[in-house]
Amino acid sequence: MADMKRTSAGRRWAWILLGAAAYGLHLAFGKDSPFVENVYSRGLFVGLRWLWDRTVGRSPLPLIYVILAALVLRGAWRLIRSRVLTAHVSGRAAARDPEPLSGQPGRARSKVWKKSGRGLVLVASWAGALVLLFYVLWGFNYNRIGIEKQLHLAVQPLDLAALKAEAEGTARALEEARASILGAAGDALGDDALPRDLEGSVRGSLAKVLTSAGFPLPGRPRVRPLWPGGLLMRLSSSGFYFPYGGESYIAGNLTAAEKPFVTAHEMTHAYGITDEGEANFLGFLACESSVDPAVRYSGVLAYWEYVYPELVRAAGREDAAKLAARLPEGVGADIRAAYENWNRYRGLARIAAEVVYERYLKSQGIAQGIKSYDRFVSLVAAWRRREALRPTPPVS
Repeated sequence: MADMKRTSAGRRWAWILLGAAAYGLHLAFGKDSPFVENVYSRGLFVGLRWLWDRTVGRSPLPLIYVILAALVLRGAWRLIRSRVLTAHVSGRAAARDPEPLSGQPGRARSKVWKKSGRGLVLVASWAGALVLLFYVLWGFNYNRIGIEKQLHLAVQPLDLAALKAEAEGTARALEEARASILGAAGDALGDDALPRDLEGSVRGSLAKVLTSAGFPLPGRPRVRPLWPGGLLMRLSSSGFYFPYGGESYIAGNLTAAEKPFVTAHEMTHAYGITDEGEANFLGFLACESSVDPAVRYSGVLAYWEYVYPELVRAAGREDAAKLAARLPEGVGADIRAAYENWNRYRGLARIAAEVVYERYLKSQGIAQGIKSYDRFVSLVAAWRRREALRPTPPVS
């Protein structure tokens, strides 16, 4: 029995040390690590992604539900087993020594401290195991080379003239994209405007974008709606990538106009792009290049929702509002529908979630925290400048 306890304690300390070592490696590699890019992101992770999607990734059920159900059942089983064993051991101890511990305060306190210490080590060992698996399965992608270096993008802040041009061009693109959706009127879009296989449509576009950008394209990661739909939105999230299940989720209650872009963003994470601004950028390019008009529109609308606040800050609310007033009625309806939908889930949970996520991003080496999403605009502008400078191929 003593040997078994020592073995169990040794395993727990091993998980703690391995988790600490994984995080230490992440800190040691730092940002823009060629070693991580070549060995992990384009090597080990590619193999893991390929293996994952050809095995457990074929589950008809979202894996997060399966894992949560397994954890609940395991916890219930351990609780029942613990209570049965405790009752049995207490009965045997009482038969041997009828004097209760309450009459021996020194022994009682010692027992409480020992149990507390074992409990802390147990929690720390679980945390260590989760940290280790997080980095092995996905997290070391935070150390990979940034997309602006990989694609040779000259990212720079936009001056007022450039920002106005970007906003005006986006407004025109919004009008054209909305008009191209068959049957779309002045009301907010419904799910019937989306392609029947939204996930497959987005995957096809994203695959072309990633391939042309020189990124590996392993596996076939899933993006599934998460229910209850408002759960993520109460936590200020439209979606997330779950590294322990190898698949992404979007909030089931998103509006139709939001779903394609959020799907593209989260699928980008599943392919190993961790930075939020980069996921926005690649997700936008995937939507923009889609053959489906509703998917294209969703990408342009998401981009507008980043460009417009920048214009407000730079040019003032009055000037920005004049441009917004020129948007078609249907675009305004989609923006209002999304705002009203998100407004239903405001509360302390959203504020707390934003604080936690800010600290999480900074712990992964993203100094800008949540503001890293805002790199979206400067990345798109840099991409357009680069594409404009490309020589036009001769007509044969």
